[in-house]
Amino acid sequence: MPQALPPKMVHRLVLLNAMLSYLMGSLGFSIQLIKRDFELTRVHAAWHNIGWASALVFISLILLSHGHRRPAHQTMRIGWFVVVAGTLLYCLSPNVYFSIPAIALAASGSVITGNTATAILGAHSKTALKNMFRSTGFGLFMGSVSPTVIGVTTQVDVPWRWTVGISAVVVGVAAQFLIPELAARPEPAHEDRKINWDRHFIAIIFFAFLSITMEVSLSSWAVDLLSERGTALKTAVLFATIAPYFVALSRIYLSTKHKFELNRIWSYCFASVTIGIAIVVFTTSPTLTLVGLIIAAAGIGPCAAIAIALASGSDQGADRGIAAFVMGMGISNGASPWIMGFVSENFGFEAAYAVIFFILILTTLTFGWVMKNSLSAQETTNRI
Repeated sequence: MPQALPPKMVHRLVLLNAMLSYLMGSLGFSIQLIKRDFELTRVHAAWHNIGWASALVFISLILLSHGHRRPAHQTMRIGWFVVVAGTLLYCLSPNVYFSIPAIALAASGSVITGNTATAILGAHSKTALKNMFRSTGFGLFMGSVSPTVIGVTTQVDVPWRWTVGISAVVVGVAAQFLIPELAARPEPAHEDRKINWDRHFIAIIFFAFLSITMEVSLSSWAVDLLSERGTALKTAVLFATIAPYFVALSRIYLSTKHKFELNRIWSYCFASVTIGIAIVVFTTSPTLTLVGLIIAAAGIGPCAAIAIALASGSDQGADRGIAAFVMGMGISNGASPWIMGFVSENFGFEAAYAVIFFILILTTLTFGWVMKNSLSAQETTNRI
């Protein structure tokens, strides 16, 4: 197996992941809008996230057995088709009985194409962590652009469903032309398809769950948070898209580095998230709230990239490592909005955002355990 992918191949895969993130970012953000269309509570609207999460976990497990049966580029083409089909069905949904299965279908397609591309980036490259910062950074940046586009088009009274649906068709067609020719990956032995549920594998899932929980929780109901603190709805829709840019920019910045001191990076993350969350919890000004969200976002940024890099370097192989990460991410995508919605509706947004600080402490403890006990973590660090 080559130690590094050709740069052009890396750039293609990173670009495709960014395009995928653009579509999935628009879907994730639109849950806050479909909530208003269907007049749902935050708890009930979070069932869209639970459907999304179920698809991530289920399809990740299926891919371990069936993801090598055809060349990787064919698998990615199928995934993109499913993403676009699910997105269009979601945009045409008249009620939750259609919208929840539709978003689960789109999420299934995102796993098929996203897991395939990420496993290739992680398994072949001696600069896996750098690639993960790059891929997740540019991916999240594009995932942040799509809500901004929705916010801008909403300002001129273009329905969000039109914006998301047209974007899905345009991006999906472009992706079909950009997918590089990729040979079929080696068919794993039967025993290699089975997951060894040892403590390291479970730690990867838990670390992924906690990292994504912070990221998703920060912005899942940001529109409602800003609206409750006095921001007009259209302005809140636009401003709520700002914080994720700083998650992305922190990753993109780190992708320019050639060496990584993960403990130092994590210290920065802890301090930044703590300060940002404190501002959100202890102030009520919409301006200060936005500042707090931005500071916390900049600190949360590196966490998931570190988690996915450690997952791709799993001693069980990149496919199972990425599956572990996506399972943790899937559970988090379903649980986080529901928890934030439940706590905010019953105890206020101050209590809801205090939960993020509690999650930060658990994530830090898990990070310390993984770095101390996981051989794959040490190998990943050494090969940067």
